[in-house]
Formats: sequence, structure tokens, C-alpha cells
Amino acid sequence: MTVLMIVLGVLMILCGFGCILTPAAAFSTLSWLTGVAIIVAGVAAVFRYAAGRDGRSVWELIGGVAGILLGGLIVANGFVRFATDMVIAYAVALWILLYGVCGIAEALSLRRLNQALPSDLRTAGWLVVMLLGAATAAVGVVCLFQPMITILTVGLLVGISILISGIKVLVLSVQLMRAG
Repeated sequence: MTVLMIVLGVLMILCGFGCILTPAAAFSTLSWLTGVAIIVAGVAAVFRYAAGRDGRSVWELIGGVAGILLGGLIVANGFVRFATDMVIAYAVALWILLYGVCGIAEALSLRRLNQALPSDLRTAGWLVVMLLGAATAAVGVVCLFQPMITILTVGLLVGISILISGIKVLVLSVQLMRAG
């Protein structure tokens, strides 16, 4: 399991650098992809309704058609795409903030685990995880209060968050290897 966590941490670091290097490209396609995903889900619901014999519901058909229309509106209308971008920006801000708070909680748990170790095996890894969690939460707060900045830099911010999280996963993996 620890090796898997190390691989995950390295992959997160690589993905973080990818977003950091191309932040505009990372954000510019999100609302469009959201619209396309809603269209695909709507088409799938319509096909499920058409293929169903027993237990099919007209609500599935209505939901599918509504999905196709909403997704089409997002893809075709610049204003709706912008509104979707705003929702995505706030959702990302909340995710980053929550992820940072969870990092702080993980650090506190790791500190308790670290204190249970013999003194020669203790590390300051929990403190690194705490600082990274606090940094991630701070980024989330900035994103919440500056949504236009978030829209312009979400690829960069998500990249930084993924990079920090990847480092945190590596630190946690090493700490767990020492404890186990």
C-alpha cells in the first residue's frame, strides 16, 4: 500500500507541474467539457429509456432531454459558459479549502502517531503536513474571495494544490513506512 501511495504522490506532482505549465489551457476547457458531459449523460438516459421494457419511467426520458438541452446551452452560449466557469471557480475554491483543512486534520493524527513512536524514529513530517495543509487552506480562502483571479489562474492554483498534495502524500508514505 505504501508503494502505491508513493507512486500516487509522484503522479500528483507530475500532474501538478502539468497544470502549472499550462494554466490557461487547464481552465479554458472545463465549462465546455462540463456541457459535453451533461449532453452525454442526457443521451445515455434517453437511450436507456428507449431500450427499457420493464420499469422504465418517463422521468428518465424527461431528465435525459433536459440534460441534452442544458448541456447544449452550456456549449453553445458564452454567457452560460461564463456562469458555469464561475460555479467551477467557486467549487474549486471550496475543494481547495476543504482539502487544506483535511490536511491539517491529517497532520494532527500523524502527530499523535509520531508521538507514539520511539524517540529515535520520530520525525517532523507531521509539521510539514500541517504547514502544507495550512498553505492549501489559505489558497482556498484567496480563491473564494477573488473568483475572477480564480478563473484566470485556476489551472495554476489547482496545479499548485496537486503539487503540494503530492508532496504531502510522499511525506505521509515515508512516515507510515517508518511507523510500520
